Amino acid sequence: MNSLGKKILDLMGGENNIIKLTYCATRLRPTFKSYDLVKVDEIKKLDGVVGVVDDKNRFQIIIGTNVESIYNQIIDNSNINSEKKVDILIEDDLKLEESKQGILDRFISFVVSVFRPLLPLFAGSGLIRGFTILAIELGILERGSTTDIILTSAATSVFSILSILVAMSTAKQLKCSMPIAAAIMAAVSMPGFLNLMNGNPGTVVSLFGLPVPVFEYSGQVIPPILLVFVQSKIENKLKNVLPSSLHLVAIPTILIITMIPLLTVVIGPVGNYISIGIAKFVEVITSWNNIITGAIVGGIWNILIMFGVHWAPNTTVIIPQISTTGSSPLIAYGATANFGMAGAAFTIFLKSKDKKLKNFSVSSIMSVFLSGIVEPAIYGLGVPFKTPLIAGCLGAAMGGAFMGAFNVVGYAFVFGGLTTIPAFAGPTLWAYCVGLAIAFFGGMILTLLLGWKEENKVKGEIDE
Repeated sequence: MNSLGKKILDLMGGENNIIKLTYCATRLRPTFKSYDLVKVDEIKKLDGVVGVVDDKNRFQIIIGTNVESIYNQIIDNSNINSEKKVDILIEDDLKLEESKQGILDRFISFVVSVFRPLLPLFAGSGLIRGFTILAIELGILERGSTTDIILTSAATSVFSILSILVAMSTAKQLKCSMPIAAAIMAAVSMPGFLNLMNGNPGTVVSLFGLPVPVFEYSGQVIPPILLVFVQSKIENKLKNVLPSSLHLVAIPTILIITMIPLLTVVIGPVGNYISIGIAKFVEVITSWNNIITGAIVGGIWNILIMFGVHWAPNTTVIIPQISTTGSSPLIAYGATANFGMAGAAFTIFLKSKDKKLKNFSVSSIMSVFLSGIVEPAIYGLGVPFKTPLIAGCLGAAMGGAFMGAFNVVGYAFVFGGLTTIPAFAGPTLWAYCVGLAIAFFGGMILTLLLGWKEENKVKGEIDE
C-alpha cells in the first residue's frame, strides 16, 4: 500500500507511535507517544494534505472532505484502534497524553467525536428543510399540504430525537451500552412523561417521593451527555463487581432503575438549566446589536476554525438553538467566513503567476462553494500569506454586519456554501445571499489592496 494514508502513518512515526487516532469533518486528529518522531514538514509536503495544526497537545492534519477515506486507509492497514492494540500500556500512555491537554482541548476533542457521526444527518435534513421552505416561498408547494407536512416531518425528525442520538453517540465514545443510553433518554421523551407538564415546563411531580421538575429534553444535547457520563461510570463498576453470568439481565435492570431517577431529579434539570443559561446568554449578546454581533461572529469565525475550536459554539449554542427555536442567526453569520476566504482565494487566482497556486486557489474556492469547507483556503492560502486571511476575516465581518442589519437566520445546521443556500430559504433569504456576496467581494478587494508575497509561501502546502 502506497496510499496517502500509508504515507501519513509512516511520517507520524508508524503505528507504534500512535496512541489514538480520530477525525472530524476535515481533519485527522492523532495522539502520539512521542511528538519528536513526527516529521511535520514532510507531512505538509504530501499531495492531498492541505495543512497541519502543529501543536504537541492538539496536532491535526487537514485533509478536506475526503478525510474519512484517509482515516480508513490508516485503520484498515494497521492495528491502530483495534482491541489487540488497546493493552494496559497503551491506556496508560493515552491517559498520560490526555493529562497534558488543557480542559478546553479535551472538551473540544470529545465534542467533535460525539457529533461527527451526526453531521451528515444534520446536513441532509437541513437541505430537505431548505428546499421545502424554498418551494413554499416560490409557490410550488402549498403550505400545510400533506406533502409539506411529510417533508417537514422528515427534515425535522432529527431534532425530535436529538437527545437520543446524542446519548447513543456519547455512549459509543465512552464505551458503554448504546441501547441502554437510548432507552433511558427515550423514557423522558415518551408522551406520558411529557403530559405530566400540563403545558407548563418545570411542573413538579413526584417519583418515589422525590420532587421531579418535568421538562422536554428531546432537542437538548447537554442532559444526554451528562447522563451517559454517569451511566458509563456506574456500568463499568457493575461489570467489575457482578459475575459475568448476571451481566445480561442485571446490568440493564440496575441501570434503568437507577438512571431514570437520577436523570429526572438531578441530571436532566441541571442540564436543562445549563442549556437555558447558555441560550439566555446568547440571546442577550445578540440582542445588543445584531449588526455588531454579525460583524464579530463573521470576523472571528475563520480564526476559530483555524484553531479547531469552532465546534464548541456549534454544539453548545447553534445546534440547540435551531433545535428549540427552529432557526439561528449565528449559522448565517458564520457562513460569511467561508465566502470571505473564497473571495481572497479568487484574487490570488486572478493575480498569481504561479500555476500551482492558481490551481490550488480554484480548488479552495470550489471546496467552499460545493461543500462549505473552508480549511483549504485558510491553511493553504490564509496562513502562509497572512494578508488573505486578514482580508477574508474583514470581508466576512462586513457580510455578517449586513446580515445582522436585516435579521438573517438559518433554519438548519449546515456548512456555508452555494449548495446549502436552501437551508436559509425564508423572508431573509435575499439578505443572506447579498451578505455572502459582500463577504466574497470584500475578501477579494481587500486581498487585492493588501497584496501578498508569494515568496512567503509555506513549502509543502502548495508546492510539491
